[in-house]
Amino acid sequence: MVKLPTPRGPIIVVGDIMCDHYVWGDVERISPEAPVQVLKWEREANLPGGAANAAMNLAALGCEVHLVGTIGRDAAGSWLLGNLRSNGIGTSGVVVSKDRATIVKTRVMARSQHMLRIDRESREPIGDPDVRRMLAAIRKLSRRASGILCSDYSKGVLSIPVLRACLARGSAFTVVDPKSRDFRKYRGAHLLTPNERELMEASGDSDPAMRGDAVVRRRARIVMRRHGFKALLVTRGASGMDLFVAARGQIENTHVAALQRHEVFDVTGAGDTVAAAMVMGGATGLELAEAARLANAAAGLVVGSVGTAVADRDALERIMNGESSQARAKVLARAPLAARIKEARRQGLVVALTSGAFDTLSPADLRALQRARAECDVLVVGVRARDEAGQQRAELVAALRFVDYVTVFGGQSAEALAKALRPDRVL
Repeated sequence: MVKLPTPRGPIIVVGDIMCDHYVWGDVERISPEAPVQVLKWEREANLPGGAANAAMNLAALGCEVHLVGTIGRDAAGSWLLGNLRSNGIGTSGVVVSKDRATIVKTRVMARSQHMLRIDRESREPIGDPDVRRMLAAIRKLSRRASGILCSDYSKGVLSIPVLRACLARGSAFTVVDPKSRDFRKYRGAHLLTPNERELMEASGDSDPAMRGDAVVRRRARIVMRRHGFKALLVTRGASGMDLFVAARGQIENTHVAALQRHEVFDVTGAGDTVAAAMVMGGATGLELAEAARLANAAAGLVVGSVGTAVADRDALERIMNGESSQARAKVLARAPLAARIKEARRQGLVVALTSGAFDTLSPADLRALQRARAECDVLVVGVRARDEAGQQRAELVAALRFVDYVTVFGGQSAEALAKALRPDRVL
């Protein structure tokens, strides 16, 4: 049984803190004023984004986390501070700036489909007083840090002085999630986690039509040799990930195939999840190839969720132990399931519960489950069972792509199950 290790010291996340604001609704008609869709508003909610999402991922993985960055003196900033603290993330390094508003990215969603994104942000350089406060926080917090993650969204936090302060901490494992085309400023990091486009731009080998394994290998070697990087993890979406490590005068390549998902709802924040898993792995002494497998599994979890999501420790341990047929990992006991439902509702997602014995899982059952999924964002299915065969039926139900979670119940009634889990709807 593989148990994920926990870093001995804290992990410091330094970068651009954002508030991801979601507006959900349904589209039923076209506007008579212009050829655009009309969204019927249903609900909205905030989620931590950018560096804050990376910190949330690390906290969900059981790490002690401290965040460094800036927010504004506004409602979004206040919400972020409260949310981060309630999740156990240290915020002493979060600078409340009088000169900059909190970055807010508003995503308008029709069911689980993106319609529009609205960005409220400033790309002006951060003022010297705020930079000095961040540098002081980095120096203080990094004294016992086992890892540092630089989450760069090119919004101003990771200036040259701030990056130098982070990458000078020799005892900490340092990871950079890059956005700048100029990778020179990231020299000194133990690992970078660019996606294919970021690698292409940094290499100067910039024909976007050129794709494939050989092209990625060539670009990675160009970047590593040019800047002396020790390791790169290139994220490639459905093509998985490629790890490049400089060893014995050579650059070794390990490919990690993507976990096969039946449905991808939202890739928002997947890069934050990968970087978080890699800094945790490096900080605990995992081999980089093993850390990359962990990061790949974590990314596979979050792209199956609507909104900026995190991969929790329990789900990842199931995957690392070979239990992630995208089915068994979705079968949860009552307590962890109740916690996930609570978190989904906090994010503004509608959770529905339906139940049954599902002895044969007939076409009528499948149609009923599909209709239930259309009524919610998260579908939980209770499977009535008292024996091992019931557990097998639960896994069979969990294998359906439109089912999010399954729990087994025996002695209690369906009404008691609903009372314990507290979904928004019982179908």
